[in-house]
Amino acid sequence: MGDTEQTKDKRMLAFYASVAFFCAASCFAHPVTPTLIVERHLDSSMFGVALAAMMTVNFLFAPFWGRMCSYVPTRLLMLIGCLGYSVGQTIFGAATSEAMVVGGRAFAGMFTSAIFTSCSNYIINTSRPQEKGSNLTVFATVQNVSFAVGYFIGGLLGLISVGVTFAIQIALIVVSGVCFYRACIDDTPFKHKPDHPLSFKEANPFAAFLDIRKFITPGFAMIFAIIAICAIGQNSYEQVFNYYIKDFFGMSSAYNGIFKAAIAVGGMAINSTLCMYLMKKTDTNRSFVWIVLLNTVPIAVALLFFNSLWPFAVCDIAFFIINTARIPLMQNLCAQRATPQTSNSVMGFYQAMNSLGGIFGAAFAGLIYDTDPHIPFFVCFGAFVAGSLLSLRYVSYYKKSRERE
Repeated sequence: MGDTEQTKDKRMLAFYASVAFFCAASCFAHPVTPTLIVERHLDSSMFGVALAAMMTVNFLFAPFWGRMCSYVPTRLLMLIGCLGYSVGQTIFGAATSEAMVVGGRAFAGMFTSAIFTSCSNYIINTSRPQEKGSNLTVFATVQNVSFAVGYFIGGLLGLISVGVTFAIQIALIVVSGVCFYRACIDDTPFKHKPDHPLSFKEANPFAAFLDIRKFITPGFAMIFAIIAICAIGQNSYEQVFNYYIKDFFGMSSAYNGIFKAAIAVGGMAINSTLCMYLMKKTDTNRSFVWIVLLNTVPIAVALLFFNSLWPFAVCDIAFFIINTARIPLMQNLCAQRATPQTSNSVMGFYQAMNSLGGIFGAAFAGLIYDTDPHIPFFVCFGAFVAGSLLSLRYVSYYKKSRERE
């Protein structure tokens, strides 16, 4: 391996370290959000509605950021995203009304989509062809483990105060942006260059959705639908669980962090073993379906233990450990079907579909909670059953398309 390749590998490690730092910091506020809502006498629906607002703007802007990745160095977009995200969290942390909560989260959503879309595109643009799948798996593993670590740290910081938690988070997000910019190389030489300069029309976030015409196929449509449907279930479950254990069981934010720490350990184990095996030894167009099916099992069991904390918590941990393996497999399916010309837009739409599911999952969990706190868990189960059925349909379509070739 030459000096250039060694340098690229070192840069990629520095990039992963920056991802870990950012993802951990981004989750500091999550375990204290229920406390913020209770302490400031806000409507209980805010725990879901606030995330839905963030996901809505994330959904609208993800294709735009995907298109920007073709014109602008992705490391610059990561820096811009972190700076904008820190402003949104400043508004959220200072919120004394429902409007400020929604406004802060919506502003943050505009820029979080820049970060995650540019990160996945950076990996695709700078990885060797044979390493894209494994690098995306490492990326997803680092994300999920760091998210869990961030929950844990945020839960402990929440024992001090909500204000301290937000102040530390905002400072570290800004530092993360600088780390991204310094750790990453300029990926411009490694990506497809558009044959025309960026126009005002193309910079329109809504016009960016038209890019889907360049790459959509029945297979892609099913993959995107599976991603969105499973995101509905994931966000419905996660948002209501975080609030439910404080509201129903009276648990402090530290417990939420402890559960996430267990998910971090399990997620690292399953992605470094099972997920890597599926990537390297199997056709993931077929094998991913088993992970989606397996994801429904802990939810089904959790429905039986609404009133028992520890069995309920174990199901939560198992669900998110398995979900940690599902995410990189779905990312890889998108990357496999993309071409150099469409990869930036494809990964933008991957992020948009995750956000689209998050909108409905989080909003429904928040709005229906006061009616019956158990319903969002049934929604999660139903979403993963639907996602499993569509996954089986995709595998059937894939087999038939391979036979015709």
